[in-house]
Amino acid sequence: MYPQLTIDLDAVSTATGLLAARLLAQGIELVGVTKAIDGEPLVGQAMLEAGAAGLADSRLPALVRLAAQALAPLTLLRSPQPHELVETAQVADRVTLTDPAAARALGEHAPGLPIELLLAVDLGDRREGVLPGQAGEAVRRLAGLPGTAVTGISVNFACLSGLQPEVGWFKRADELLGLLEPLCRREPWLSLGGTYCLPHLIDGFWPRHRCSIRLGAGLYFGHYTLPDVTPIPGLMRADPILRATVMESREKPGPPQGCVGFDSFGRVPDVSLPAEAARHVLLAMGRRESETRCLHPMVPRSYVAGMSSDHTLLITETPLRAGDTVDFALDYEGLVRAVTSPFVDKVFLEQDYCSLRHPCGAGPEPRAAELHVA
Repeated sequence: MYPQLTIDLDAVSTATGLLAARLLAQGIELVGVTKAIDGEPLVGQAMLEAGAAGLADSRLPALVRLAAQALAPLTLLRSPQPHELVETAQVADRVTLTDPAAARALGEHAPGLPIELLLAVDLGDRREGVLPGQAGEAVRRLAGLPGTAVTGISVNFACLSGLQPEVGWFKRADELLGLLEPLCRREPWLSLGGTYCLPHLIDGFWPRHRCSIRLGAGLYFGHYTLPDVTPIPGLMRADPILRATVMESREKPGPPQGCVGFDSFGRVPDVSLPAEAARHVLLAMGRRESETRCLHPMVPRSYVAGMSSDHTLLITETPLRAGDTVDFALDYEGLVRAVTSPFVDKVFLEQDYCSLRHPCGAGPEPRAAELHVA
């Protein structure tokens, strides 16, 4: 079925194994983040088998999917909503939060071992967390709650404001954890996120406390997913691929000469039509599946001119015909959109398949190694 998203499990496994070993040599554990792929158990299992110390996601339904396959330990990356507290206590081994009331409720429903609590601390990204000066009081309010155990702090970078990670920020977080250590019921733990932290960790951050980094994008792509697509040393680039079917392929003239106004979304059209006659290829895929800026066509001398809710227009010099398929390399946003669209078939490939090796156009035939997920 098309559109079809392809993710290379071998590439995820290779990236996880290489980075987990490299980071562990610095005393840093790797926790695989599954939020970009909705907690897909096949991906989570590949991460754990390759050396990830655990899995993490920001949405409870994703953790439920992972827990159903006995994958663990599991971390909920944001505070549970009131209606999620009971189920969170059943599936999460640790939770990132700041609210003592939520922590107390989790403890009341903990089925066995105490639920580990990581205090979210805001070093400057201005998304979630208490300020460093408030961390001591926040931990004192969390400490000692029945059924829970405060085990450390969690910090984020480049999530909301774009605050960039650097070794100085890591050291500050490590020092803060040292001040909070007497209130922690277990070995204190510093949790850093995400892929943007990697080059700075490899630069030479040696934590004084137990430390982990939460990685997602780097494990799926093999690069830092920055605008210049900086490669991660030692990893092969393996962008997830979205494949769509050609509906029409026609030569058409340049833009219309009449009055042009808003599109069907009530906006100024986000379209880039060629000035001269060109081949217009219409694809059975629209904004319900992706977005123009997320699609990078693997057909030579081609670009995405625009999209409506159910169609994508590709301008190309390649003589495609109706019924052919076109592959697009996705960026991180494109991966998230494709995964969450109910109209995209998800395929997870094994046996050393590399997404960027196969030729553009029709693409390879389905194989026994492909695992389809509804």
